[in-house]
This record gives sequence, structure tokens and C-alpha cells, in this order.
Amino acid sequence: MRALRTLRTTLVAAGATAVLAASASGAFAAAAPEAAPVAHASTHCKDKRVLVKTVRLADKVSVAKVYKTGKHRFEAEIWAKGKKYGTLTSKGKGKHTHAQHNGLHITLHPNSKVTSWVERAKPKPQPKPQPVAKRILVSIATLADDVSTGKVYKLGANHYEADIYAHGHKLDTLVAKGRAAYGENNGLHVALKPDGRLTSWVEDAPRPEPKKTTSAAKPAPLPDNGNDKADTSEKAAKDDKADTADKAVQTDNADTPQAAQAE
Repeated sequence: MRALRTLRTTLVAAGATAVLAASASGAFAAAAPEAAPVAHASTHCKDKRVLVKTVRLADKVSVAKVYKTGKHRFEAEIWAKGKKYGTLTSKGKGKHTHAQHNGLHITLHPNSKVTSWVERAKPKPQPKPQPVAKRILVSIATLADDVSTGKVYKLGANHYEADIYAHGHKLDTLVAKGRAAYGENNGLHVALKPDGRLTSWVEDAPRPEPKKTTSAAKPAPLPDNGNDKADTSEKAAKDDKADTADKAVQTDNADTPQAAQAE
């Protein structure tokens, strides 16, 4: 009897252990599904931005850093000289993303391919060539210096040109289009009128100014003193005596013929 009770106790104990073990295994089984999402979340975070490649763009300066962010999803960061300018994000399978920066065009393809091209500046339109007017010689004139000549050409209404020559060399071309044109060379002045008339004149050479004549310096008067006055008085007295003597001689000569006649 006692042995039977002991066996039962042993079986009960063994059954309790089995139940505990079963409950424990059930607890782990219940916990397992909770662990799976955590592992999946960590894997998703690791794959969120994975650098795939770096592509040099068409301007030879910028680069695109391509990242994978998910299934059929990519991003491309645009960098130039260490500075980030923007990010292109693919819009899904079969769709492209475009961007433009300072004439650089960039395309991100769904398969992570990056293409680019540079927009060239449009050349400025060239001005249309103007029709060249024909020059018709209308006159040849000798100019005022008698050395130079002027050949006058007509190009149109109120439009004339004159080529100026001297000693066989061309000096200048005057163009009169609606208004007169003037030129000068070594004192020779030339004017071409809008009606084709060519006139010229020579600039007069400046005449030398007459030199100022300096009058001869008058001798300085001698100092006045008493001796000079005395000499002057004596000279005057002598001159008076000489005049008196001359008069007397003339009188005597005049009386002598009369006296001879009387005798």
C-alpha cells in the first residue's frame, strides 16, 4: 500500500515536470513570433540607404551618389566641389526622375542608372550682311596745295566718298553720308559735301612778328658847372666880333666902287 502511494507520488511529480516543460516550450513558442519582427526591422533599417555607386556627370565636375532605399527604389545625391546640391528620388518601377542645375541635366532611371548632359549656350544670331554699295567714280580734283588729289566716288543718294592721295600714296578717305566730312594733312584742309562737291584750302603759314626796334640811347647830358657857362659866353663874344668884322669888310667893298666913280 505504501509502495503504491509512493509510485503515484512519483508519477504525479513526473507529470508535473512534463506539464512545466510543455508550458515552458509553449511560452518560448509564443515568444518566437515577437522576435521575428524585430529581426526583420533591423534588416529593413540596414537596407534603407545603401550606397550603390558614384557616377561622374557630364559637366566633369559634379557627381551623383546613388543609394538603394528599397525594392525598385533609388535615390541620387548630386554633389559638386564638396557641396550637395539636391537629391533625385525614383518614383517606382518604370519611371524616371529628371533634374537640372545650371544647364546640367540629370536623369535617374528605375534601375539606378544615372545619365546626364550639358545644355550648351545658344550662339548669338549673326547679323545679316549688308549689301555692299558699289563705288562709282564721279570726279578727280587737284587740291589746293597743287600736290594732292581727291577721287570722289558715289555710293548712293547723299552718300559720297573721297580718297585723298599725295605723291601717289593714299592719305585718307572722307565719307559724307547725309553730312559733310572734313580732313586735314600738313595744313591742307579738305571738305566733302553730301552732294559730292570736294573743296580744299591751304592753311596760311604764320608770319613772323616784326622785331621791335630799340632806339639808340641818347648820351647822358654833361654835368652843369660854371666853366661851361664861361666858355659859352666867350665863344658867343668871339662870334659877335667875327660877324662885325665881316660886315665892315663888306661895307668897305661896297663903298670903293662908288668912290672911284666919283673921282
